Amino acid sequence: MRAAIEVMGEDGYDGASIRDMAARAGVSVAALYYHFPSKHDLLLEFVGEALDVTLARIERRIARHTNPIAQLEEIVGTIIWSNLHDDFARSAAYVVSSEYTRLNPPDRAAIEVKRKALLDLVEGVVRDGVAKRKCKTDEPREAARAIVTLAQSTVGVAHEIDRSLDEVIALYQRFAVALVR
Repeated sequence: MRAAIEVMGEDGYDGASIRDMAARAGVSVAALYYHFPSKHDLLLEFVGEALDVTLARIERRIARHTNPIAQLEEIVGTIIWSNLHDDFARSAAYVVSSEYTRLNPPDRAAIEVKRKALLDLVEGVVRDGVAKRKCKTDEPREAARAIVTLAQSTVGVAHEIDRSLDEVIALYQRFAVALVR
């Protein structure tokens, strides 16, 4: 799967061939088809798994905090770190963010459920922040959407930001906190 995602990250979904994926993985085309009946099936499994891993990572990290601001910082930091910590993460994040739209409508709907779970989680943190008077927004859902979008946007612009990963995370954490205050 890793090799296939690398190929998709380099060539895009349409440009990625099963033959190139198999060659990169060092397996036969038949072996790849044995595990994934189609390129679509491979993309679906990868995107679903990537979202599950990121959401579980976020849930573990925010559980260490009771302060909603610290939780928002963890969310932003986790999304950015998950997407940018190495070359494969950047490639995988690109595939997840741009190529999932290639999925057929029922499969895309299943992925949207996972994307909504992340948005619901962030909204819950923002609502908790409002209740605890740490956040001040009349639009917790849209604030949550803006925070998730902000953190995920770093995938497309990371190469333009002349800062270390830690500096990017700190900067975007400040943006997210400012957004809800």
